[in-house]
Amino acid sequence: MSRRPTGTPLPWEGPRADAEARAERRRRRLGWIAYAMILVAALASVVWRQTVGVERFRELQKTREEMAVARAERDELANRILQLQRRERIVAFAQQRLGMHVARDEEIVLLRVPASAARSGSAAGVKP
Repeated sequence: MSRRPTGTPLPWEGPRADAEARAERRRRRLGWIAYAMILVAALASVVWRQTVGVERFRELQKTREEMAVARAERDELANRILQLQRRERIVAFAQQRLGMHVARDEEIVLLRVPASAARSGSAAGVKP
């Protein structure tokens, strides 16, 4: 029996040890590649979510601006309606364009409504 130092492979065990070492290195490399792919996928999903969030925020801002413009237009139209409904304006318009005037006492005529017309009006839903 020959004396070999412990831990040295026998000649026929050499190729097998090299193959196992290569397989171990390949497994480590594949592990790192898998880890890197998972990390890249996670980072890509974060970027995608942030991009979608920014787009939705811009849409929300645009909608808020449109609502503010619509509210301002509504307020402006409400003010315009109030101005057009003022009694002074209506009286002035009626006098200038239509030639009307506020009725004097002698121009007012009160008509009596017959009782039969009052009853038929109330039956039809008209208040007397």
